[in-house]
Amino acid sequence: MKLKTRIHVFTTLLMFIILAAVSTGIYFLFAHMTYDRQAEQLRARGEELMVMLNELGPSDARPEVVRAYTPPTGAIQVTWENGENPIFSDTDKRVRKFKPKTDPDKPYTVTKVDGTKALTVTLPYIDPAGGVASIHVTQLSGDIEHNLSTLRWILIGIAAAAMIPVFASSVALGRIVTQPIGRLTRTMRANREDATYEKIDEPDGRDELYEMTLAYNDMMERLGRSYEKQERFVSDASHELKTPITVLESYARLLKRRGFGDEAVANEAVDAMLGEAVRMKMLTQQLLDLARSDKPDSYKFEQADVRALAEEAVRPMRQAYGRDFSVEGPEHALAETDPEKLKQLLFILLDNARKYSDGPVKVTLDEEDGRVCLSVADYGPGIPEEARPHLFDRFYRVGTDRNRKTGGTGLGLALAKEISNGIGADITVESVVGMGTVFRLSLPKERGSA
Repeated sequence: MKLKTRIHVFTTLLMFIILAAVSTGIYFLFAHMTYDRQAEQLRARGEELMVMLNELGPSDARPEVVRAYTPPTGAIQVTWENGENPIFSDTDKRVRKFKPKTDPDKPYTVTKVDGTKALTVTLPYIDPAGGVASIHVTQLSGDIEHNLSTLRWILIGIAAAAMIPVFASSVALGRIVTQPIGRLTRTMRANREDATYEKIDEPDGRDELYEMTLAYNDMMERLGRSYEKQERFVSDASHELKTPITVLESYARLLKRRGFGDEAVANEAVDAMLGEAVRMKMLTQQLLDLARSDKPDSYKFEQADVRALAEEAVRPMRQAYGRDFSVEGPEHALAETDPEKLKQLLFILLDNARKYSDGPVKVTLDEEDGRVCLSVADYGPGIPEEARPHLFDRFYRVGTDRNRKTGGTGLGLALAKEISNGIGADITVESVVGMGTVFRLSLPKERGSA
């Protein structure tokens, strides 16, 4: 059963049950009040009769007095405990042979008389001579039954008429609820068939449907980014791995043709193949790092000493390359960041400075306006002005001769940009051709601060 049909059935059935319950309650409440009012009238008539009988005393005029107080379409019966002749008077032949039944636990009794309900009120009576009697005042309730029947049909008509707008409102409610769901379903089918990641328009309200739309649009945005990232990864990998694979293939063919008989050719081929293999390994690792760099769960933020992290990054660089790497600035500079990601970012900048310069590399720290500023400076050939806007693009290289010399992949600074975005840092570059280059990193001391 469709959701819209379920909403129709459920709301209509629920409202029918509510209307039926309310109508039934009104009917029985009205019936109870009507019978109570008739019982009070009969009781008042019986009490007036007792007053008149007490004024008469034991006389032969009692039957006439009883007849005078007999209700229309009813009867009065006075019976004594000592068995004296009872007095009976009626105004309707249907109650002429009626034997009233009393219930001491109820103020009145309702019984059927010739197909019509009759209400009886019983009052105890003590005459002036000390005789004990019971006065039974009975009246047929045909008028009440007629009124209740009319009320019953009125309530049924009102309930039936009310079901029309109830059904119409359930249809409207079903359409309101299922319309965004249908739109979502159509969009999902279109996305599946067209291989796209279209979003749906956000509704005006702030209800559960709005939250569902936001969740769906967020999911589509994430899927779109993931798909673009996957396509870019495959495109980048296929583009960049093509060259080293071609080099490996050509040297393998050269080695197969005549390399084993010529030691120089063999050494050249092995060295070239080893170099390309190392480059492929580095390239693959950097591509994987880029693919994982923008995942929120890959960052773990905590308070860290940026000075200590800079010292940790510089120490192995000094040891491995025997170069002059220095760190200047305050002894401690605290910031809320991901220590491992920041250290990886520093390694990229330091390695980049090492590759493109032969002199010392200087790391400088400073604190200002709630931020920790860190710069990595080298004294290499510098970067031309026209190349600076593209430094953080994937696979961009300032010059092919520099790339051959350093063995770079063109992914290091792209990865640095991704990491800096992930930890909430700003990265900029300043360079003067012939004098050197400075990469500046600005970290907020606390997450969420400007």
